[in-house]
Amino acid sequence: MAVAFLRGVRSRWPALCLIVGAGLLAACNSESNQPAAAAEAAPPPSVVVEPIAFQEVATTGQVIGRTEASQRVEYRARVTGFLEEQAFTEGALVNEGDLLFRIDDAEFQAAHDAATADVQGIQATLTQAQAELQRTETLFEGGNIAESTLDERRGDVARAEAALAAAQAALARAELDLGYTQIQSAVAGRVGESQVDVGNLIGPDSGVLATVVALDPMYVTFSIAERVLLAAQADAMEAGELNLPTVEIELADGSAYPTLGSIDFIDNEVDITTGTLRIRAVFDNPDGQLLPGQFVEVMLTTAETENVALVPQSAVQQNQSGYFVLVVDSENRVEARTVTTGARIDGDWVIESGLEEGETIVVEGVQRARPGGQVTPVEQTGG
Repeated sequence: MAVAFLRGVRSRWPALCLIVGAGLLAACNSESNQPAAAAEAAPPPSVVVEPIAFQEVATTGQVIGRTEASQRVEYRARVTGFLEEQAFTEGALVNEGDLLFRIDDAEFQAAHDAATADVQGIQATLTQAQAELQRTETLFEGGNIAESTLDERRGDVARAEAALAAAQAALARAELDLGYTQIQSAVAGRVGESQVDVGNLIGPDSGVLATVVALDPMYVTFSIAERVLLAAQADAMEAGELNLPTVEIELADGSAYPTLGSIDFIDNEVDITTGTLRIRAVFDNPDGQLLPGQFVEVMLTTAETENVALVPQSAVQQNQSGYFVLVVDSENRVEARTVTTGARIDGDWVIESGLEEGETIVVEGVQRARPGGQVTPVEQTGG
C-alpha cells in the first residue's frame, strides 16, 4: 500500500506543480501590474505657473564694492619726550580737536620761556638802537656829527632788527614744539588701538601712535567693465550729457542700506590689468552703520528704461551651466530653459534673455516638476 501511495503521488506531482506554478505566476503578474496601473492612473503633479510679461524697468546694473573711510589719519609724535597721557578709549568715537596723547612738556615749556626772554631782550636793544639813530640823525643834520657815526648807528639798528627776527623765529619754533606735545584729532571718527604705552619715550621714529578713521560720510568704491564705460559714453554723446546713475548698496546680510549714494569720483584711466574703471560713491553714515573694509553689493540705476521680463526669484534655479527656469508648453510638458539674469528688483529677477513674452513658467512647486515630464498647471492667484 505504501508503495502504491508513493507511486500515486509521483504520478500526480507534475500536474500539481503545474497548477501551483500557474497560480503563482498569475499572482505575480497581478502584483507587478498594480504599480504600473497606479502610475498611469496618478495625475501629473500640480504646479503654480505664471505667464511671462515684459515691462519697462529702469536700467540697473550690479557690481561688488567695498567701503572706505572718507578720511584716515595716522598720528605720529613730532617731538621726542616721555608719553604722559593717553586721553582716549581705544575703539571709541572722538571729535575733531579731542586730545589723543600728551607728551611731557616741561623741557619744551622751558625752551619756549627762554625764547620769549630772548625776543624781549633783543626788542629792548632794538628800541635803544632806534633812539640812538634818531638822535644821531638830528646831530648830523645840524652838522655836529660825522657821517660815519650816522652809518654806525644805522648798522646798530639793522643788526638789532636781524637779531630780533632770528629770536622771533626761534620763539615760533619753540611754540610749535610746545604745541606738538599735545596730539589732537584732526577729524571726527573712530579711533583705533594705541600702539604705545604711557611712560615710554616716543619721538618721530616711533611710528604710528594711533589711527582715526572718519565714518561720516563713507565711501564705496567699485569698478565697471570697459565695455560698460564705452556704452555709457555712447549714450552720453547721443543724449548730449552724462547722466550719472543713482547708487544703492546691499549689506552682507542681504539688507538694503536705507540711504542712496551719489557718485563723486570717476578715475581718469582704465586699469590695464583688469580692463575696469574705478568709481567712487559717497554715502551719509550718521549712525556709523557702515565701517571701512566691508564688502557690499552695489546697484546702479539710471533714468533710462528697458523692456525686460521680470520673474519671481522662486522660479529661477541654478546648476553648473548657469541659471534656468522651467517653461511649460501648450501640452503641459516641462522644459528647462537657460536664461541670462540681470538685477533683482523688489524680489524679482530681471531676465535679459532666454524667455519670450507669453510663455508660461513654473513659479511654485519647481521641485515637483521634471524636464520632459508633464504637470498640471495652476494659475497664479492673488498677485
